[in-house]
Amino acid sequence: MKLSSKLSNLLCGMLLIAAPLSANAGSDAAAASSKSKKARRSGPVFSGWVAAESQLRTRPAARPSGNIVISSVNEPKNVVTVNIYNADGSFNEEALDQLNRVWRCRRTQTEKQIDPHLFEVISHVYDHFQKPLTLVSGFRNQKKTTSFHYAGSASDLSVPGVPDSRLKAFVEGLDTGGMGIGIYPHAGFIHVDIRPEPSYRWVDNSPPGSSDMGQPKTNRDRAPNS
Repeated sequence: MKLSSKLSNLLCGMLLIAAPLSANAGSDAAAASSKSKKARRSGPVFSGWVAAESQLRTRPAARPSGNIVISSVNEPKNVVTVNIYNADGSFNEEALDQLNRVWRCRRTQTEKQIDPHLFEVISHVYDHFQKPLTLVSGFRNQKKTTSFHYAGSASDLSVPGVPDSRLKAFVEGLDTGGMGIGIYPHAGFIHVDIRPEPSYRWVDNSPPGSSDMGQPKTNRDRAPNS
């Protein structure tokens, strides 16, 4: 009886020692798993690169129809429908003025003459998808004057019902050189601008409304949209 009692006590003691060790091991394993998942989810917020020559068009795309149907995300019910060309193929100044109004800085209500070649790209987008477009951001009257938004040659754009990746791929197919094209997966739009060569591409995973969207997160030679 005494021997049996001693064995029973010994076993109980071993179990009491093993229990916290097992709990700690489980806790450590859970923490490691959480860190592993976090590491898999994390990645560079910004990634940009110069577009390879082999990825650009070798010939300009055919001229678009000139038709654009678009509204600003700030005024979704104010849909503007224009054709940027006159019958002789020149730019229609009245239509450009209407679009300049849509592209105005929403913070200061300042308008600027937008590069009409950007509108030609926008017309290509409308011709292809045949859906009203949404302008997220156009001209920005800001202190950082190196921005293509400030220069009046950039737009942040989306097409309701069209995945941003598909929209980006189409716009990239128009580039013969001298375009900046970026995608913002968490914000739900792409950026397109007309710029000096070389063309540039980027992915920006900043959260919606982030003040540093489109800004360098690491050192690089050329900013996509300073």
